[in-house]
Amino acid sequence: MSKVEDIELVYGRAMYVMAKPAGAACNLRCNYCYYLEKQRLYEGAAQVMSDETLELFIEQYIKSQTIPEMIFIWHGGEPLLRPISFYERALELQQRYADGHHIDNCIQTNGTLINEEWCEFFRSNNFLVGISIDGTREMHDALRRTHSGESSFREVIRSISLLAKY
Repeated sequence: MSKVEDIELVYGRAMYVMAKPAGAACNLRCNYCYYLEKQRLYEGAAQVMSDETLELFIEQYIKSQTIPEMIFIWHGGEPLLRPISFYERALELQQRYADGHHIDNCIQTNGTLINEEWCEFFRSNNFLVGISIDGTREMHDALRRTHSGESSFREVIRSISLLAKY
């Protein structure tokens, strides 16, 4: 190993960025969500990450890393409002710009949109999946409701069970 590589291993620090591919958009209306007010700032404008921005972000994020392992954190709003094809494209771009880095992906979701297709994608691509749940059904439903005020707990539990199956 060269002296530069030794220094990077000793002093290198991972830089973490949470990417918001769907901006503040979400399919829930949680009482405490600070993203909901942000949606009004972008009325009439696209809130989703464009393909051009995705590529630029991936290229620059990888190049900014000083250590060989890195993680992409997909967050929201609700990141599953973007289709699987968006994340397939992200994986392609990660491979294109990897330059020897080991890359992992994790996604934080409210869990209401997970289906078998998402589970297969996550499993096939080794995604770490975080599900937002606020305790018991009573606690969760007091805070994490749908646009129409309905419970989201049952869907979250269904998704957790589905993920466990995969």
